[in-house]
Amino acid sequence: MDKEQYQNLFLQLVKEEEQLHIENQKRIKAGIQCLIWIPLIFLLLLFLTESEKVIFLVLWVVSLFVLAGYLIYIEYIDFQAQERLQRYMEQEHISPDRLIGADIEAFEETVTELLRQIDEKKLQNRQRMMQMLEQQKEKFL
Repeated sequence: MDKEQYQNLFLQLVKEEEQLHIENQKRIKAGIQCLIWIPLIFLLLLFLTESEKVIFLVLWVVSLFVLAGYLIYIEYIDFQAQERLQRYMEQEHISPDRLIGADIEAFEETVTELLRQIDEKKLQNRQRMMQMLEQQKEKFL
């Protein structure tokens, strides 16, 4: 095989990986829609039928676990495909676009900052409450 054939084969491989990524995005959308609709159907059947309610509740919970497992599997497959694509491109021509977002670190920092702010507000509220209790205690004594 000459260089041109290798290059064509490589481009075909990259195109297939990108197509897999696009299909995985569609699968994730379908999985999220199923995550909404299937439990609603079970909940509707739970209230509309006169049969055993526990069965529908169990099916509802099982369907949530199955759908969550499906979504995790699709994300894992896409992650593996993006890692392969990154290896093929030697990490210089492409940055993989993951399904759950490429900016997870920034999201984590934002959440950490929000939690810190919430903790500070709680501490301020506790201190204010303690001061009010002390004032009330002094009034009655």
